Amino acid sequence: MDNYRVGEVAKTLKEAMTTDYKGLKVIVAEGECQLERQRKLRPQVAEKLKKGARHVRVKYGVDEDTCTGDHSCIRLSGCPTLTIKDNPDPLRTDPVATVIDGCVGCGLCGENAHAAVLCPSFYRAEVIQNPTWWDKLVARLRGTAIH
Repeated sequence: MDNYRVGEVAKTLKEAMTTDYKGLKVIVAEGECQLERQRKLRPQVAEKLKKGARHVRVKYGVDEDTCTGDHSCIRLSGCPTLTIKDNPDPLRTDPVATVIDGCVGCGLCGENAHAAVLCPSFYRAEVIQNPTWWDKLVARLRGTAIH
């Protein structure tokens, strides 16, 4: 199973622990180290951008206004880019979770938060480099609809 799909892993573990079968149970979880994956992809992406090709990079973050400050997401995920920072709201004293610049976009932090029903504050953003005319049109339309 893919260890980056936390909900499925939790469901499988629960099923293995509650089954009536008394024998040995083995679950094989696999998933490539995201830092190693980025080392392989970085030259490919650089070449693509050099040629002017469109590239979409996924980035995850935490909405500071929605963050409850309980930091369960940090304890469960173990991601080095998921950390805390001072709360920008002067009326709230608890620090909030934040995703720093080293994020590689694996999605484990958000997957953990949603699988454990911890936090609605995670968001996923797509950063488009060398956008096409269609990307620019969609962005312009979204910009006018939001204002």
